[in-house]
Amino acid sequence: MANNEVKPTYRPEVFHVKNLEHAKSIILTPEDSTTDERWEKETPYLADEAFPYLGLGPDKVVLDYGCGVGRMAKVLIERSGCTVIGVDISQQMRELAPAYVEDDRFTICARPAFEAMISNGLRVDAAIAIWVLQHCPNVKSEIDIIKSALKPSAPLFVCNNLQAVIPTNLGWVDTGFEVKTLLADNFDEISRSRLSPKFVAPLVSATSFVGKYKNKSD
Repeated sequence: MANNEVKPTYRPEVFHVKNLEHAKSIILTPEDSTTDERWEKETPYLADEAFPYLGLGPDKVVLDYGCGVGRMAKVLIERSGCTVIGVDISQQMRELAPAYVEDDRFTICARPAFEAMISNGLRVDAAIAIWVLQHCPNVKSEIDIIKSALKPSAPLFVCNNLQAVIPTNLGWVDTGFEVKTLLADNFDEISRSRLSPKFVAPLVSATSFVGKYKNKSD
């Protein structure tokens, strides 16, 4: 009977969206709240947490890894005048993002194009990864990309689930890896804490974390 057990298969099609509203509902699922409420409350809260740590300004280039439609990129550009390079797996979200961010200091690409930029010497001043790493079937590979894109000692800000949440043919599956452990192994961990229940639903606060890291100096 064990040989007949159906094994989960990664299904990235869950991130194929029809329009902006559909994209928002995938990026921020309700989680004892609503997508719109999370978008309005959580976005500025995370920006407040990330902004002073990242040290952003008009001369800085930031990687937004798993940027979706550019929710965080938009507010970081508005606050600091920085340039943001977004990377996302979803072609549909990559098409929606420029109109949502609506700023020439934002650009977006798929991972293969970004890897080519790194191979040609691109290094960024800071990076964020918001609600993305928990969905990656090979999270170590994604962390390696972020690490290789950052300048030595550059800051990384992460918001993530405590457990993996991989989209599969069997639904959302916890594969057992701990993102926080992999991050601590690959970066210098400056701090890690729960999200404040003042700004997110209790369920989100209890099952996730925000982490501040620095790339290791060569």
